[in-house]
Amino acid sequence: MSTYKSEVLITGDSAGHQYNLAVWDPDTGTFLSSYRGGASASNTCTFVGSDYIISAPADKPLLNVWQINRSEQISIRMFAGGKVNAMVSSPRGHYLVIAVQEQISIYQLSTGRFWCVINSHYQPVTCLKFSTDGSHFFSAGADGQVLCWSLATVLSRRTLPGLPSGQVGKPEPKWSWREHALPVTDIDVTSGGLQGKLFSVSRDQTCKAYCLVKGQILLSVAFKTALTAVTVSINCDLVCVGAESGDIYQFSLRNMPRTVTVTSESMGAESPMFQGHTKEVKVLSLSLDGTQLASGGTDHLVKLWHMKSGQCVRTLEHKGIITCLTYMLPPPGLQMAPDSTWQPSRKLVPLQKGCNPNEPFKVNILCRENKDYEKYNEGNDNSNTVSVGSTQEQSNPKLEGELRDLKEINKELYTFSLTNILERDL
Repeated sequence: MSTYKSEVLITGDSAGHQYNLAVWDPDTGTFLSSYRGGASASNTCTFVGSDYIISAPADKPLLNVWQINRSEQISIRMFAGGKVNAMVSSPRGHYLVIAVQEQISIYQLSTGRFWCVINSHYQPVTCLKFSTDGSHFFSAGADGQVLCWSLATVLSRRTLPGLPSGQVGKPEPKWSWREHALPVTDIDVTSGGLQGKLFSVSRDQTCKAYCLVKGQILLSVAFKTALTAVTVSINCDLVCVGAESGDIYQFSLRNMPRTVTVTSESMGAESPMFQGHTKEVKVLSLSLDGTQLASGGTDHLVKLWHMKSGQCVRTLEHKGIITCLTYMLPPPGLQMAPDSTWQPSRKLVPLQKGCNPNEPFKVNILCRENKDYEKYNEGNDNSNTVSVGSTQEQSNPKLEGELRDLKEINKELYTFSLTNILERDL
């Protein structure tokens, strides 16, 4: 894709005959480019920063990896612990969260390190999402649970302030919502980090909204059909939900009701706003300006809707069930030709297949210069020795002189403030 586009639409289907993922111009319906090789399962396509795309097939533990400006998969072989149910990368691309059945695994992408595994769902995980600031991620499953996880707590190897010591290595969710009676089919989170809101839909015919600050349920809207997809506008004033029947409903959040549990009729969603799919709606996505809605279903169709009129303005035919659908601002690499000089800002490595809980914590420091550290031998005064790793090094007279000078300056500043400022105020 060599011409600049302000917004593109990424789609994928379960067949993967012509391509795995496709890039479209949503304004004209023009096919722009594609990513080839296999097919992607639902809720597994994720972007690693603005450099790579990772997805998972429905029948293999081997992940699909593309450089953002190339159609063919790169040669790296990244394996998960089994067939992937859901997968998501942190907004900056530092961590990858993978769900295999009811287990959630967290990997560090820069090193491939397998950090930990979470076992809080007792049925397969269906959805994973990150907050927009990357501080928390959310999981939902066929057990009806929606869980909020603090990334710092999950990755920590020491006791954090305010948390019990027994939680290290065995993280507990920050918030647990168990209001759904049937499997959760989709979740969406608004912008603003923890100041945003989380929305979930389920086959129990309800759409629920949660407060991420206090962990409270804000709203529960009951419909007359099972719900399968949800998306929220960027300013969090409009919610669109897809149904098992193929209909799409919308309701406004500008005038919130006084009670938590309400019906779709009381929210102005007694009849579907968008009708055109003949089978279940699998995924929804709103454009960034809120003027267009994209929907994909099991009828192998992606439909683009005009929000104000509710009319279908364009239909994109596919060869299988729609598994990926998202509007996005095209990253720089997507604007470049495959033979351009653009290079990703990071490098991916294979994921570890297991972890050693006794492995020491290590951090790789990248530096453009090779710095020579002055060596010290162990002396009698422990205050004059510096420990780097496991080596003790002797003090340097030049540094000792600078340290004495700094102490004298601090002493003079303290005396001046005590005599000229504090006493004068008293």
